[in-house]
Amino acid sequence: MSPPRLGPPEGGRYVRLACISVIVLCGAIIGAQAPERRAPENNVTRGCAERFDPTVDYFPDKASIDDAVNFSVEYRKFYKVVTMKAAQDGVPPERYVLVQCGAPAPERAADLAGAQVVTVPIASFFAFSTTNLSLLVDLGRLDVLTGVAQLDPIASPEVLARIRAGNVVEFARVGLVIDVERVVRAKPALLMAGGSSSSTLSVIRNAGVPVVANNEWLEPTALGRAEWLKYMALFLNEERKAQTLYSGVKARYRSLSKSVGAIPEKDRPLVMTGQSTRGVFTIAGGRSYVASLIKDAGGRYAWADNTAVGVASVDLEAQVQRAADADVWINGLGRKSLAAMLEDEPRYAEFKAYRQGQVWTYERPVTPAGGNDYWSRSVTRPDLVLSDLVKIFHPQFASGKAFEWYTKLRAR
Repeated sequence: MSPPRLGPPEGGRYVRLACISVIVLCGAIIGAQAPERRAPENNVTRGCAERFDPTVDYFPDKASIDDAVNFSVEYRKFYKVVTMKAAQDGVPPERYVLVQCGAPAPERAADLAGAQVVTVPIASFFAFSTTNLSLLVDLGRLDVLTGVAQLDPIASPEVLARIRAGNVVEFARVGLVIDVERVVRAKPALLMAGGSSSSTLSVIRNAGVPVVANNEWLEPTALGRAEWLKYMALFLNEERKAQTLYSGVKARYRSLSKSVGAIPEKDRPLVMTGQSTRGVFTIAGGRSYVASLIKDAGGRYAWADNTAVGVASVDLEAQVQRAADADVWINGLGRKSLAAMLEDEPRYAEFKAYRQGQVWTYERPVTPAGGNDYWSRSVTRPDLVLSDLVKIFHPQFASGKAFEWYTKLRAR
């Protein structure tokens, strides 16, 4: 067919026909060249999403929270809403809005008013506690670590290597008091702390640095505490990896706990925890993850009826009355020998576990600077903690395996 003739003005219909043909042809070409927008097959773990589409689910890899009770997450296509249970009664829970990089901030609904907004995946991270570091190590994401509160308590070889490379700054060197100017100047994508409501942290947040809390130590079970690996993963979009890692830890933990589950009550040792300071004994609460570890390892906790979720304080006299006949004493910190313990508190001799030399601490691998590996790696590896406790409570299950963290105090 020959192309339409462009006639004189009175033949304007031919001109319109030609123009329409060109438009249709160009549209077809553009449409053929435009890439089809498809939902991502995996979460974007580095960088930003391209060509934002509000109808796309940017988080195909989602976390399911099974054992942790102090945080939860809801997915809403291009952002996540994380709810943190309050650490204290009467305080409202905190909510964080995690927005996919490359997507606009969502309109704030009433339930998200005042919520901290974090762009994910984060590219830089300041960790206040050493317990946050094992989360990054396990996820293989130390590349984002740019700040730690203090260098001396760190024992992780991987983290120490990154520090030696000059990629990490110290921001609370003196007395764990945060150097606000240093944090604000560094502008990390996220600062994670034990809480987020202090005046210092408010200043940092108001300066544009997102601040979120981490309350893993308030979990009532060791598995719930370990599941905070998924909490960290939410900020890195690493949910798929976290799901796999946690499933393996949980399976090993349950298998080991099941192996001692049939031990009769009469054959389970009575266990005490903690230490005394000026007549006040600090113990693990009866509803703490430590108490759950003791039970799962085949022990009987002397304060199992205590209602504290974290730590609790009791009079030394009450501890003697309750635990004088305890067979095993665990988690007494900072003592190098039984003799040194007695120098600090002569009444320790009233405990059977002390007299029989059954005092155990988790200080096997400690760095020259005082870094204790237990206060990092044990968070995500309760299966290894449980294995140590089983070997202490029921040596017949030891099978020649070495202890990961626990060691028995020597006499002198």
